[in-house]
Amino acid sequence: MHSPIVVAAVAFALGAALPASRLALPSALVCLPAAAAPALSPACFGALGWAARSRAAAPDARAAAASLVRAPGADAGRHAFARNGEILLEGVVAGAPERFDDRVRFTLRDRSGVLVLVWAACPAWPLALWDEVRLTARLRTPEGARNPGGRDPAASLEARGVALEAHARGEPIRLSRPSPLARLEAARRDFSRLAARALPPREAGLTTAIATGDRGGIDAATNDAFARSGLAHVLSVSGLHLSVVVYGFFRLLGAVLARGDAVALRLDSRRAAAWASIPFAALYAVGTGASVPVVRSAIATSAALVAVALGRESRALEIIALALLAVLACDPGSILDPSFQLSFASVAALAILTSPIRAALPVAAPGARAGRLRRAAEWLLASLCASVAASLGTAAIVACHFRRLPLAGVLANVPGVPIGSALTVAGTAAAIASAVSPVLATPLLWLCRPLAWALLAVNDLFASIPGAAPPLASPGPLCAAAACACGLLGWRAQRRAWRAALSVAAAGFLLAPGPLRGWAAASRGDVLEVLFLGVGQGDCTLLRLPDGAAVLIDAGGDAHAHVDAGTRDVVPFLRDAGVTRIAAVFLSHGDADHVVALPAIAGAVAVERVFTSGESVDAAARGMLAGAPRPEHLSAGAIWERAGVRFEVLAPPADVGSLDENDASLVLRVVHGRTTLLFLGDIEAEGEAALLAAVAPDLLRADVVKVAHHGSRTSSGPALVAAVHARAAVFLVGKDNRFRFPAPEIVERWRRAGASVARTDDEGAIRYVSDGTGVRLTPAKAALDTLALLRERL
Repeated sequence: MHSPIVVAAVAFALGAALPASRLALPSALVCLPAAAAPALSPACFGALGWAARSRAAAPDARAAAASLVRAPGADAGRHAFARNGEILLEGVVAGAPERFDDRVRFTLRDRSGVLVLVWAACPAWPLALWDEVRLTARLRTPEGARNPGGRDPAASLEARGVALEAHARGEPIRLSRPSPLARLEAARRDFSRLAARALPPREAGLTTAIATGDRGGIDAATNDAFARSGLAHVLSVSGLHLSVVVYGFFRLLGAVLARGDAVALRLDSRRAAAWASIPFAALYAVGTGASVPVVRSAIATSAALVAVALGRESRALEIIALALLAVLACDPGSILDPSFQLSFASVAALAILTSPIRAALPVAAPGARAGRLRRAAEWLLASLCASVAASLGTAAIVACHFRRLPLAGVLANVPGVPIGSALTVAGTAAAIASAVSPVLATPLLWLCRPLAWALLAVNDLFASIPGAAPPLASPGPLCAAAACACGLLGWRAQRRAWRAALSVAAAGFLLAPGPLRGWAAASRGDVLEVLFLGVGQGDCTLLRLPDGAAVLIDAGGDAHAHVDAGTRDVVPFLRDAGVTRIAAVFLSHGDADHVVALPAIAGAVAVERVFTSGESVDAAARGMLAGAPRPEHLSAGAIWERAGVRFEVLAPPADVGSLDENDASLVLRVVHGRTTLLFLGDIEAEGEAALLAAVAPDLLRADVVKVAHHGSRTSSGPALVAAVHARAAVFLVGKDNRFRFPAPEIVERWRRAGASVARTDDEGAIRYVSDGTGVRLTPAKAALDTLALLRERL
């Protein structure tokens, strides 16, 4: 455990996890002499990891954009401006393309050396790594975390050296001969089509995903089932699949070489097989799409094979540490990637915990003369111990990133991993045969069918178990690290009492954050918390009432988005905030950007009541209310009150007449003591005129207003803005949205009226706190800070 290579790898990883800084390189130079002293060498490796992370980080977005953009006609037309602020980009595909329906995503290294993440239409020809392409695109800075505790794509891209995103109008144009890997991309496409013809849809999608890394044929329900069952790692090509295939090739080749007497006399068959397996690992990684996790696994596996080839084999932990150093040296930013963390944590846990767990069981291992049945029982027992070890080793990481504990995975992996490994071998063989001839691949695909069916059956069985993957709040990096530290100390402790205490502490760090935040929110006295959530181009506001109850005003969503806003944005925040029940959901109207996320929300937490304006639902949002309580229709004059907070409906009138859906939105006045918030839905000019005519001027005055219709030019007329007289105006808009909301003149109109302006596209979530006498803007991250919540207590 205290091997120098293990200590060095852990120190390097900790250093690579630090934020990039200009101080990293000087610190590494200062600490370099410390490598001579064993006691100080961890500081040296930690500083080197920090320097590597800082060196690989992306440049400032403005500097990167400046190096890309040139004046028209400059540099022989390269980077010339196109229409609507778009520019021409030329460069080399630097990352494996990923396909999403009719779109493709890949990393482009521009001729100036800047890395750009590109979204473009999927070309008819096979786009591959190292292709030289040109495209017309609009540049934008990557979006950060929309809400506290949410995913931060900008940080992930920055760690990989990507400073900008480019959204292309059409397909990329190839500028030179196809990349050598284009043939492999074409072969992957052909295999997917062949599998679709030879197998039923679900089996075809699964086989294609495991054999080639193309997950386009797997439906959302199957993806979710794999996540609940704990078998998600089997579904996507990862280190497990690469290890199965490469290690199988290594063993097979070693056995073949050992059988040849002439070869065995001249070569060490084991070392020769290791050298031959290294290029095979690279070929497998490229052939399955060269995704980042597979490339990292190929580097790690190659490092282990080099150790074997050089006769430097040692303990498993030392091999893992060597692989960790090799991967981080090539890609230090990968330390932030969940798949990287899970890969190494699971392998390390298998090496450290499997044997102790087996030894702790009151069942003796079978002797050399044991029968087949006894040996089979021992294999099952050993598999279960390995599954428990891997689950324990990855629990904190899974909880931190995915907000669930796949308890069923402990049992599901026992049959699932062997079946998945067999399917990996058969699918890989079929893919290789497909590149030669479809006729050769078809019998192998027939062999894949029962394996794929069996894996799907195991997955469906364990995913259907109630409580298979109980949800929980993300503990965050600090609590996750504390849980891991307590677990390791508990494993090393000699006394049972210490082991029990440290195990309870580890579980507490994982399970307690959500309930603690919920308790703190309900213990603040007469405090109303209002959080305008970032959900892209949609509306969603969470109110925490003085008794801790949660109320949503609109649910958010985008009918055209690839990822549901409820799953990505709202539900994770509700989990983290300790919200397990929603007292009421007010839907201003039925447009998709207010309703689409509701099924995900209602499926994750209990919803007691749903209120709507009673108007028809947008075609894209039909059926979204099916999983929620029957909607109760409200009109002007209705009042709902809880915990001293009053929700007054100012519009629409009972008879909406000729008002269209936007103008018939619910307009809510939320009153807490002497403070007032106004939610204007999506009303436009006609709805505003009806509101001003029907409502007394005093009822429209508000401290905080949610601006109507995302700040469009057809809303926020001068009369309404003057009547509201708001101190703060909040615009719920998506970053670089296609509607170009909010309109600059509308923003300026609210400013001239005396309101401070806050926008979710610039700031992410926006948080206000009211004590009944006043309202103040507070950092959004305080919503998940238990101590900050308690300090708000009256």
